[in-house]
Amino acid sequence: MKKTYKLVTISIYVALAIVLDVIKEFIPLLNMPSGGSINIALIPIALCSFHLGIKEGLIVGSLWFIVTCLLGLNKYFISFGQIFFDYIIPSVIVGTSSFLYRKKKLIEIEFGIFITMLIRTLSICISGAYYWCESSEVAGSVNAWFFSLTYNLPYSIATLLMLLIVIPILLKSLKKYIYNI
Repeated sequence: MKKTYKLVTISIYVALAIVLDVIKEFIPLLNMPSGGSINIALIPIALCSFHLGIKEGLIVGSLWFIVTCLLGLNKYFISFGQIFFDYIIPSVIVGTSSFLYRKKKLIEIEFGIFITMLIRTLSICISGAYYWCESSEVAGSVNAWFFSLTYNLPYSIATLLMLLIVIPILLKSLKKYIYNI
């Protein structure tokens, strides 16, 4: 029963992340002009991490990445390094948000989300500084890092704030309905 519950719940979280990712595409306010977004699809991935655990959160993040690639939602592939820093790490790392979730306190939830979003943002900024430059001579330069940070930080901070607000509310609201929160 427990294995079936986890399998079904993981499937629901993946499906919810994909649906939110598709919905996000139709809300211009959430999308940056040259890629990146306030990513509402991260909500079910982080929620899964707190609900089922880190391993399951990693599975949901990985499956979300794979399915969105198959559906054509991840559109910009220029090299394996760019895919790794732009998509794989940012998709999967949010699934580890519950790494501090022991005593089930708000500070553990928020600090876990903050650290994983910090790693996610760093990964995206590395991609911007090294793979999205005008030329290979500029890659990794101070100017490339400055541009990457100024472009990626606003929507990363907005995504962080959204998760810091939404995840604790969902965890509290769903506590009496969902097993193991």
